[in-house]
Amino acid sequence: MKKTILTAAFVVGIAAAAIAGTAPGTGVVGSAHDMNSITGLTDDAQGRVCAFCHTPHHALVDPTGELQPLWSHDFTGYVNNWIPYQSPTLNANVTDPLMGPSRLCMSCHDGVVAADQHYGSIGGNSNARLLSDSWNGAAIGLATAGSADFSNDHPIGFSYTDAQTADGGLFPAAGRTFLDNTVNATKTVADVLHNGEFMTCATCHDVHNKDNAINTIGGFNYFVYSNQAGSSLCLTCHAKGSENP
Repeated sequence: MKKTILTAAFVVGIAAAAIAGTAPGTGVVGSAHDMNSITGLTDDAQGRVCAFCHTPHHALVDPTGELQPLWSHDFTGYVNNWIPYQSPTLNANVTDPLMGPSRLCMSCHDGVVAADQHYGSIGGNSNARLLSDSWNGAAIGLATAGSADFSNDHPIGFSYTDAQTADGGLFPAAGRTFLDNTVNATKTVADVLHNGEFMTCATCHDVHNKDNAINTIGGFNYFVYSNQAGSSLCLTCHAKGSENP
């Protein structure tokens, strides 16, 4: 099986793999969420791609009972104490930074559970974990000393509706399509809010590489719903350009 070629130390390399991947809109096979395509990780014994996250039988149970997507990746190995983003300009309360699909994302991206862990296996050694939270690092909520840190990341786990009502600088989610998305020009912010209201990792990122935008500058696939050029992703929600909400 063809592997992604990594040319630096693995910690740096796994971060590079996380932003390369195949073209947006082409699916998860071969993308940066296909663990079989990344050098340094252990391939699934049967060549399965979906199995790193999902299983048709003997699924793990979300400890909160919130999401049950036939999950096969470890919920119990990561830390549960998270430091949320805080700012005087955030006009909404972060009730649970891991709510919705974000808890699933952090079963890889917290730097604790190996990215190739699945189906009850422990996965690779520490080199298979997403350890880097530096620029271009893949461990977004890097865990240290028994807690994990979201304080330097875009806030999640808050009500977009409350924030939009309190802050005149946000566009209403309903009917607001993601800017410069030629793969799915009809995708709206409301479509990707958890329970139609809450901001999560999946509000910006399409983990299955289906409806995310093609980036015309840099060529990186961050799985995001808008082109990075001109800050289209930011300006989809934030009225800081020429438009008014």
